[in-house]
Amino acid sequence: MKSKFVLLGLLCLPFSAHSASFDCDKASTLVEKAICGDKELSDLDDTLQSVYKRALSQVEDAETLKSDQRNWLKNTRNKCKTPSCLKTAYMEHIEVLNDVAASAPSAPKKATSDLPKKVGKCVDAVLMDKTTRFEGAVPGEAGGELNMLFSNDLGVYVTSAPYLASESNVDKYLYNSRDFAKGDKVKICLVALPKDCPPGDDRGKIYAITNYKNKKSFTGVDAWHSCGGA
Repeated sequence: MKSKFVLLGLLCLPFSAHSASFDCDKASTLVEKAICGDKELSDLDDTLQSVYKRALSQVEDAETLKSDQRNWLKNTRNKCKTPSCLKTAYMEHIEVLNDVAASAPSAPKKATSDLPKKVGKCVDAVLMDKTTRFEGAVPGEAGGELNMLFSNDLGVYVTSAPYLASESNVDKYLYNSRDFAKGDKVKICLVALPKDCPPGDDRGKIYAITNYKNKKSFTGVDAWHSCGGA
C-alpha cells in the first residue's frame, strides 16, 4: 500500500533547483512536480526531450512520432505512481526514440546562410508557424511554451515582449494573437551570443523579431537550453 503514496510523499518535499524540459515553476500535475523534485528524473526528462527533438527532425512521418509521443505521455508516463515507475518509463522510451533516430534517414542540414552571424545584423524572414514546446501541450502552460518558426529555419522561444507589459501570460497571448500571424514578414536581428560554449555547441543565441505590419517586437532564444546544457 505504501507505493501508492510515494509520489505524494515526494511532493511534500521542497522543490530543488533541478532543471527539467518544462518550467518547474509551472509544473501542474503530480508527475511533473515529482520530476522537478528528483534530480535523476529531471535529468532523464531533459535527455528524453533532446532525443525526441532529434528523432522528430529526422523521421519522414513526423505526425506519427508526435502521436506516439502524446500516447506515451498520457498512457505510460502520466500513469506512474512511483519514482521507480517513472525512471523505468523514461529509460525505455529514450531507448525507443534513440532507435527511431538511428534508423531514420539523415536529416538535411538547416540552411544557416541567411541567419545573422554578428550581433546587430538583421535579416528578413516570414513567420511560418507557431507551435508549443511539447506537441499537444496547452499554450502558456508547462510544456506549452511558445516556439515561433521562420522561413530561414530559425525557431525561437519567446523570452519577452515589452509591448505586452500588462499581459501576464505572453506565450498564451502570442500563440492566439494576430500580432504575429503566419505569413507575416518580419525583421530578425541577432542581439546576443552565448559565451564560453563547448566546441560545436552555440545554442542560446538571442534574437529580436519585429513585425513589419505593426512594428511590434519580441525577443526570443534559439534553444530551450543554452550551450552546454542537456
